[in-house]
Amino acid sequence: MIFCRWVVNVFTKDIVVATIKDVARMAGVSIGTVDRILHNRGRFAPETARIVRQAVRDLNYTPDIRARNLSLSRNCRIAILMPDLEQDSDYWRLPFQGMSRSLDELAASHVSAEFFHFDRYKRESYLGALERASGLKFDGYIVSPLLAEETLGYFNKLFEEKPVVFFDTDIEGSGRYSFVGQNSKDAGHLAAKLINLLVGTTEKKVLVITPDTENEHLLYRIDGFFEKVVAQTTLLRISASPEKLGRTLEELRPKIADEIAAVYVTDSSSHRIAKIIEEVGMAKKVALVGFDMVPPNIDYLQKEVIDFILTQRPIDQGYFAVRTIYRKVMLGQDSSVEQFVPIDIITQENLATFLQMRDYL
Repeated sequence: MIFCRWVVNVFTKDIVVATIKDVARMAGVSIGTVDRILHNRGRFAPETARIVRQAVRDLNYTPDIRARNLSLSRNCRIAILMPDLEQDSDYWRLPFQGMSRSLDELAASHVSAEFFHFDRYKRESYLGALERASGLKFDGYIVSPLLAEETLGYFNKLFEEKPVVFFDTDIEGSGRYSFVGQNSKDAGHLAAKLINLLVGTTEKKVLVITPDTENEHLLYRIDGFFEKVVAQTTLLRISASPEKLGRTLEELRPKIADEIAAVYVTDSSSHRIAKIIEEVGMAKKVALVGFDMVPPNIDYLQKEVIDFILTQRPIDQGYFAVRTIYRKVMLGQDSSVEQFVPIDIITQENLATFLQMRDYL
């Protein structure tokens, strides 16, 4: 059956015109995918393109020429505040990759960005990045708000004036325009279910390892985990300091060898625990669940020392954060307040397929 959004009211003569969101909904894809196919930019599967173009025909969709002309008559300059790319086992290179691709695709539409990087474990470094962005004119902001108090202190006034998009981490109750990222509590729930399947009894002991930072994103992963896990659990906060980290990891060796049935790591550092598990000969006895497809985690997943890696699609986060600012500033199109990305479960068995298709865009 053909679904058509050209609806004429015989009394008012009003016409309801299909939007790009309607096309995406009918085709079962994202708005970004529809945009790329319509403008033949980036990568997309031929079958996806066929479905999208059929939806365009069925809906009689035509782009908003006025909005397009408006976007061509102005510029959009974005400030992006994010951690140094090599931190957290190179995790931040992934959203940076998505942002860079989105900016490349939108360059012809006069969209550009300036990056302000900071050391995520040093408050003064973040304040320095905020200071460097101060006084410069931007049309929108993309921020990973790892330090909530400092973020709100800087952006509280800007929330009312410019679109501010958070990615990776959200601040509950803030006035930000939109958040692009994972539902962290749901991710914690999923990690607990996987641990429950691997361990299967309340008598076993599970170690939960997290950085010693008050990051809302990671706190929700912990809370969600504790709501669902059935085994005995111990929470261990590990310092990011290389000196302290080394000592803490050494202290973990006898504990993992003798007491622990499973380990849950809330960030991208699962490979550090995997190294210990492998070295003490417990790779087949201690289950390990963590986050993020950074290179060292991939290595240990291939060897099945890590059992499950949960992803938060950081490439997608970066890509759609830029698109969200573009749609608001250049096209006057609003986005959802929360844009949650799917939570993927990666194992040794589906790793090869994931690596082939890890670029979801």
